[in-house]
Amino acid sequence: METAGSLMNSSSSNKTLKVSQVATKPIPFTAFQALWVPGTTRICALGSNDSGFGIIQLYNLTSNPSPSTTLKKPTAAQTTAKQPRLVLQSETEKKTQFKSGTFRASPRSSTLPHLLTGDFEGRVGLWDLSRAEVPIWMFGAHEDVVNCMDGAGSRTGRPEFVTGGRDGTVKLWDMRQDHKATGAAVAGTLGKPLATMASLKNKVDGHDVWCVNMGAGDNDEMLVVAGYDTGDLRVMDLRMGQAIFETNLQHGVCSVELGRCPGAGASSSLSSLVATTLEGSMHVFDLVDGQFKSTAGLVGTAGSGESTMAEEVLTVQSGDDSTLWQVRHVPQKPGVFAVTDGGGFLHLYEHGDEKTLTEKRGSHRLADQGILSLEFNEDLEGLFVGCDLDNNLRVGMLTV
Repeated sequence: METAGSLMNSSSSNKTLKVSQVATKPIPFTAFQALWVPGTTRICALGSNDSGFGIIQLYNLTSNPSPSTTLKKPTAAQTTAKQPRLVLQSETEKKTQFKSGTFRASPRSSTLPHLLTGDFEGRVGLWDLSRAEVPIWMFGAHEDVVNCMDGAGSRTGRPEFVTGGRDGTVKLWDMRQDHKATGAAVAGTLGKPLATMASLKNKVDGHDVWCVNMGAGDNDEMLVVAGYDTGDLRVMDLRMGQAIFETNLQHGVCSVELGRCPGAGASSSLSSLVATTLEGSMHVFDLVDGQFKSTAGLVGTAGSGESTMAEEVLTVQSGDDSTLWQVRHVPQKPGVFAVTDGGGFLHLYEHGDEKTLTEKRGSHRLADQGILSLEFNEDLEGLFVGCDLDNNLRVGMLTV
């Protein structure tokens, strides 16, 4: 599928970004996530149906062949047939509902990336979608729902992934661990993670972890960001084994994502952290030289002589439901990011430089209800997929 255009460049910072709908597909279940299968225009949607079963569906974004060349004007049916469509390729139903998933634990070069899922019974499973009758392995990871997960393999080649659970814990895992043996152990036995992350004060976390994100720093350190229902936001350095930044955003943190310097590609330095909340506030933190540095006004890591980590707080509201469900950066243009809200809107922003603040680049209503999930395609610039509370998959294109 061809892209409909390219995104803004450094000379077009005053332009409004535009959104066009490419395809919409009603689905017979509530999808908590819609993910691009890496290197393709296939989409994996996962969630649960009204009967309480877990569903994984695989769709292909495709167009029918053009009608035969003729002197006659194409009919409305022929014109419609040429439009991109989402075609169901496979469906898997399981007895336990799925809550989270990611392909990011697989290396980007993998020809057959495997899907990781987290379910309502606290288990993590690995699936080959070409034969998804049974998982490759599945094991107990948390004592309750696996709310969220993210991986590092697609960006760093390191086969690691992180999970966050309703039990209040954030855990780091390695794909090379013998998870199959763990899953075959006595029922109720939890796997042994590489690390379980606690707060700066080394207290036991008792709060619901709503979102996690992994990112590699300048010195090959692996960072994990976690957002909690209490409004807590924590950044943890896995190499150091401790939190390096911690604050509270006053409201439950729905989504977090680390951003990189615009124009330098995936290997550029981390430059920002964006977090969205339950009550319509978006927090943009500017890193100092790619590092998290805080002042005494923030919890935990204050120290004399440290630089202040700048924070912008923006209010984003388009209706009665102010929940900001998801934030995602455009992979090919890391200075551009999008936020979805409870009113079905997609809000577009561009990071500023050292002298300018974050600037809004437009809004577009995609749905009548909240958009729970958003993901950009890593190969086709501007192409994204989302799923909403009206049980629709929506594919769109972001252009200047």
